[in-house]
Amino acid sequence: METIEIQTLVDITRTKVNRPNQGSQLEYDQNRNFITLMQCIEIRSIVVYDDPPTKEIQNVKSMEFGSAYDGSHAVWTFKIAPDRAGVYANDLGPAGALIEDIDSVPIIKNLTETINIIKAIFDCKDPVAKNTIIKAHKGII
Repeated sequence: METIEIQTLVDITRTKVNRPNQGSQLEYDQNRNFITLMQCIEIRSIVVYDDPPTKEIQNVKSMEFGSAYDGSHAVWTFKIAPDRAGVYANDLGPAGALIEDIDSVPIIKNLTETINIIKAIFDCKDPVAKNTIIKAHKGII
């Protein structure tokens, strides 16, 4: 089994608020980011996950985020399992196609992020503004 781990500085809290009148505007926008991410993930594969994204304050200096981000910040981590191994593989690596699918997709910013998001997108490539890291792992993590 293959597991994909997505770490992002973008607020992707799964609130289950699908309509503006179900909760606050913040909860609605957080869930919209989560749904956007899920739609990108499921372009190539149906995925399963045990837990929604978790939020943790981490020092991002040693992580693979862009050079614009330093110090301790909120990092959302989301682990998924695609329905078949290698579905996201391409020339960029075992998660390369997923990186291509998610990179530059618009997001809603200024939610509960602790960074100033430079561009309102999931950025998986820019050495300065990269706010999303995607890795494939063999087995369950």
